[in-house]
Amino acid sequence: MPHPKNNQMTEREILQSCFHSQSNLWKTFTNEIGELNTLYYPSSGEDLRPLVFSKKENLIFMGLDVTDEKYLEPNLFIFSDYFPFPNSRFFDSKWLHWDDYTSILIEDYCELFPTNNYKYFFNKSYVHFEPSPATGKAIFFKVKIQSHKVKESYFKYGIYFFYENINLIEQLFLVNKMPFSHLVWKRDGSGLGGGNIKLDFIYNIASRCGTKYFFLWDHYLDKENIIVTNESYKIELSPEELKKFINREFSISLQKKLRMKWDKYDRMNLYFLE
Repeated sequence: MPHPKNNQMTEREILQSCFHSQSNLWKTFTNEIGELNTLYYPSSGEDLRPLVFSKKENLIFMGLDVTDEKYLEPNLFIFSDYFPFPNSRFFDSKWLHWDDYTSILIEDYCELFPTNNYKYFFNKSYVHFEPSPATGKAIFFKVKIQSHKVKESYFKYGIYFFYENINLIEQLFLVNKMPFSHLVWKRDGSGLGGGNIKLDFIYNIASRCGTKYFFLWDHYLDKENIIVTNESYKIELSPEELKKFINREFSISLQKKLRMKWDKYDRMNLYFLE
């Protein structure tokens, strides 16, 4: 498949051009017809809560106005984290999550490998920890989700990139022009002291990638309606790989729709792009 040179390629074609696998799971998914609404969660660790909390029924349960029909559920979830731990549930168990309220079970998965259209690189200057055996792997998976807030179980597809965030943002979303409709900004990768890069630039990236829905930790943003501009960060502090893509002048207008509890301590805010 030719390297994408414009936005005429579909999201599935972009993914197929950047990653390959002999698995029928991957081939079937990338050959399907239909637009993707992609959720991206950088520095996700093993936090898979977006698989549950991005579903419309769950958002309505937590207070989203049922008359608001603009919200679209993601049908592809992309997680990234260079993951400095020796083991991951993705490699040793089919149960990714289990508690009294929710279960997430892997139905099928396969490993993805970058093609010549994706230049994988691990920049050690962005992290404190040494990479683990998992670092550099990418796992495509199909999961079955059962939540007490939704009457029936449902299925979702995801990719976990055990990559450093900047490499994935640059190579997939910017160089290859892969859009993402949903963004989760909950972490910077510094929760364990492991990350050196604050993700302030993610608003700018989101404005380039067509993001419509923002799940933001209230530590980062907790206002009713706001216009986010380049004044919220300094471009010279952005990673070198991204500077050529970042607009020096940009603005996005966000409307707060919901404040929710992801657990006892985490408060997240859902914003829609106006």
